[in-house]
Amino acid sequence: MMKIPLSRPFWEKAEEEAVQKALRTTLGTGDGPNSEELSHQLKELTGAGFAIAVTSCTHGLELVMASLGIGSGDEVILPSFTMSSTANAVVLAGATPVFADIDPVFANIDPADVGKRITSRTRGIIVVHYAGMAAPMEMITNLARRHGLFVVEDAAHAIGASYQGRQLGAWSDAGVYSFHGTKNVSCGEGGAVITSREDLSRFMDVYRANGTNRKAYLEGIVDKYSWVDRGTSFFLSDILAALAVSQMKKLGEISRKRSQVAGFYTDFFRKFEPALILPQVPEGSDPNWHIYALRLPTPQQRTVFIREMRKRGVEVSYHYVPLHSAPMGAKLAKGKPVRLPVTDLISRTLVRLPIYPGLTNQEMEYIAASARGILDRIL
Repeated sequence: MMKIPLSRPFWEKAEEEAVQKALRTTLGTGDGPNSEELSHQLKELTGAGFAIAVTSCTHGLELVMASLGIGSGDEVILPSFTMSSTANAVVLAGATPVFADIDPVFANIDPADVGKRITSRTRGIIVVHYAGMAAPMEMITNLARRHGLFVVEDAAHAIGASYQGRQLGAWSDAGVYSFHGTKNVSCGEGGAVITSREDLSRFMDVYRANGTNRKAYLEGIVDKYSWVDRGTSFFLSDILAALAVSQMKKLGEISRKRSQVAGFYTDFFRKFEPALILPQVPEGSDPNWHIYALRLPTPQQRTVFIREMRKRGVEVSYHYVPLHSAPMGAKLAKGKPVRLPVTDLISRTLVRLPIYPGLTNQEMEYIAASARGILDRIL
């Protein structure tokens, strides 16, 4: 029996050498030469005016919320079908997350439902590009413009993916990427924020440096390094940045290999349609295939499929418990029911399959054979 994990970083000799060089030549602290190179790579990729390496996508979202000045009495609309980090960034800023439903095809935030939830207290919208598939950014940005709202992209899944030729993360006031060990570009723990708004960039440079004018001092703009505003420390270690730089150089290869795995899965699982719902690519979108997710007809069938695949050594998984139905979500709702029927349905029937560049043909065939034996019985 094979043992196949859900994900695995695509680390090779180049990453080992990059880390060794960073250990020999840097202090390992933030904003070193590798952090600078990572920033350059991200600006080249996205066309953004500014790119800031941070300790995680979670901290990147918190940094963006702080830079946008949200606080008590404000509301920010976001999908419930996401990691808690997305909502926590709003909560930690003192504002209230308002959960919107997702569309039934791509599992991305539904602009029509967002429109119904805008109030006089709404300050902005956070979009999540689920699985590296583009959310409908034109509709979202037009809606935001009509109501005077900011838009932020939680692009944790979306490095290297694009919509209508523009990189995901670069459609809004700010985009945030993840370099977690499970992501397409991985340095274990890390992330980055991109923006073309100079005002946000200036605030972030101070806030992430414990509220100091550190960057201005290092650039010779001011003659004293001092505390000038509130802040905390979100610097990515230059050792981890070295890993991320090496990974960014292989981004095209990583995306191609993941696309090949996705193509194999789609060709194989198509025979089980329409009982099995396969992932769809939004028109105009070039995905990075961060996730390959199937949907089974019922939660009971999903439970059986996951259990039986794991018995065969194949790690498959459900995804998020919707935030609106989690204990913290219920606490925020204060007894008022939140109805998000599409979110609830998808969360109960979705299952993720292993997908990463190092997945071999033999392993993919084993996954397919294992799945066939189970699906032939339960569908």
